[in-house]
Amino acid sequence: MAQGYHKKILVVDLSTDSWHIEELDENIYREYYGGYGLGIYYIYTHLKPSADPLGPDNILGICPGLFTGTATPFSGRYMVCGKSPLTGGWGNANSGGTFGPEIKKVGLDGIFFKGKAEKPTYLFIEGENIQLLDASELWGKDGVETEKAIEKKHGPSVKVACIGPAGENLSLISGVINDLGRIAARSGLGAVMGSKKLKAVCIRRTKESGKLELHDKIGLMNHIKEYNTKFNAMAKKGLMTRFIANMGSMAGLMRRLKMGVSSFDTPAIAKIIIQMFSVTQLGTTSANIISSQMGDSPVKNFKGVGYKDFPPKSVKKIGGKKIRSFMKTQYGCFTCPARCGAILEYEALPYAEKETHRPEYETCASLGCTILNDDLDLLFKANEMLNRAGMDTISAGITIAFVYECCENGLLTEKDFKCAAYPEGFLPKWGDNTYLLQILEMMINREGIGDILADGTKVASEKIPGSKDYAMHANGQEIPMHDPRADPMLGVTYIADPTPGRHTAATLNMDKLGVKYFLEELGPWDINDESDLGILQAKNAKFKQTIEANGMCIFALNMGAYPYLEVIQAITGWDVSIDEILETGHRIQTLRQMFNAREGAIRHYIPQRAIGSPPQTKGPLKGKSWDFEIIAQDYYNAMGYKKNGIPKKETLDLLNLDFAISDLASAKGVPEALENEYLKSQSKKEFTTKLTPLSGG
Repeated sequence: MAQGYHKKILVVDLSTDSWHIEELDENIYREYYGGYGLGIYYIYTHLKPSADPLGPDNILGICPGLFTGTATPFSGRYMVCGKSPLTGGWGNANSGGTFGPEIKKVGLDGIFFKGKAEKPTYLFIEGENIQLLDASELWGKDGVETEKAIEKKHGPSVKVACIGPAGENLSLISGVINDLGRIAARSGLGAVMGSKKLKAVCIRRTKESGKLELHDKIGLMNHIKEYNTKFNAMAKKGLMTRFIANMGSMAGLMRRLKMGVSSFDTPAIAKIIIQMFSVTQLGTTSANIISSQMGDSPVKNFKGVGYKDFPPKSVKKIGGKKIRSFMKTQYGCFTCPARCGAILEYEALPYAEKETHRPEYETCASLGCTILNDDLDLLFKANEMLNRAGMDTISAGITIAFVYECCENGLLTEKDFKCAAYPEGFLPKWGDNTYLLQILEMMINREGIGDILADGTKVASEKIPGSKDYAMHANGQEIPMHDPRADPMLGVTYIADPTPGRHTAATLNMDKLGVKYFLEELGPWDINDESDLGILQAKNAKFKQTIEANGMCIFALNMGAYPYLEVIQAITGWDVSIDEILETGHRIQTLRQMFNAREGAIRHYIPQRAIGSPPQTKGPLKGKSWDFEIIAQDYYNAMGYKKNGIPKKETLDLLNLDFAISDLASAKGVPEALENEYLKSQSKKEFTTKLTPLSGG
């Protein structure tokens, strides 16, 4: 009997308006778990190579994690996955909230969509009753309107994942919306859903819905109770709470003392982060001030310095405490003890509803210091607009910064911004965000220049001559709100992970922020010389894949010791070792890498500005310039890949990926002859910062 999973996936063919249930072999679950582990296995083995990401041959997967649907803490996430139209390679995005567990609770481990519907369609699952229904009346509605319309028709207990106008208009920076504004935002998978004319997936449990059998339910609940007891004890208010809530005001002092992320490498960091989230009720916005002043947040499209271009007096206007003053209620995702989310009440919103999700740190930075915006009113309105439209706030903010720099250098002029609201046009500029909402609306609706900007900075830079240096993307995906000059391990991830430009991908800096205390059995994370960085990156990547495949939130990794192996055993009955855990993660990461090799999507591009070439002359990033390729090559070697990033045949054999060996003949990797522009530039430079200080700060 399957335990912890159902052995069943739903496969929907939109072209033929049909569906069927497939039963998977139990070995697949032990080798890939769930989430995008299950997603990459199914899509790799069923997708035709070189398929158009926006064509009917692409396969879109929606996969909850292996833990998702159980009461396991931090386990409520689901993955949207498929071939990315933004990068041309493997794409995945995840979201929390309440949607993911519903898939497991109706007896499914995943849902996969093939083909393309003739007209707008949505999938409705009610227990074992599965229907494809007409979504014509929903087409054109935003995410909030769509969810409410579906609830009105099918009842308030229905759970919905849908696209908004950005996905319908095939914006390459669009995502999938659930819970009235939470988004699986990255990789452009909202456009894939839109290309299939799939408006929404709706699930309503019934009493007869598939029950998830667990190997040791009592044992699992005991582990959960023990963990939550320790967690709650750490979250209690203490003398540290006021200090933590006001850490932003100390950013200047910390910067002058050169206290970076590695300054917090102690077991106590778990308590600090828990209190930030749970007690001070700041959630991820607790990082807004500190990160902008200490070199973590990109400022003025990665060319600015926080304390000069976006000083404390500006960032405090959009700081966590200021945002918290509008909080109506705090909430958490399914099974989350930290509850870092919040609903704000803001009367100035231009919608009937005057409530909005609190903008996360990434949003606050991308629509704040990255574009020099300290107007909280604009931040709230832009966040809600993008949430409803289903557009990635990170990519949107980076695109706005790109626009400002193009205007600053005369590449775009007033006439380029003609639209219905401004028939004579307008001219955006740094420090004046008067037209921020208008540009975002043009992007969502593909109006005027918004038609170009809706596909992100790489596409826009290819259509605006002379703008390439202003496009802050890695291999096609906009760089997130953690500057790689502040931590080169992130830079390696941005260029070398199968989902590029992602701060939540392979590297999580296991030697910092208390992450190494999550699972002591993983052993030490010591760094003795530069070559160890690649080994660390590989070990980190392997372990991180299992976190994603199990549907866990990455914040769990910062919250202290976790009964990870015990939970797997209690849910599935598998007696897994650390070696098996790492092998499973290695298998998932390698198949994702093979997907990119098969699709010709292994590249190492990142703008010179983002590597510190030339280095900044002032601020926390002063003098920092990195050669990410050094670590990337050591990482590839530790993973069993060639220098060009293509997995070796013996690696595929070792990981039971023999079905992918035939694809090696046509696989494409990073050119070994250094034909790639980024590699050419790296080979000619002398870098001002050595890699060894990474372990000690």
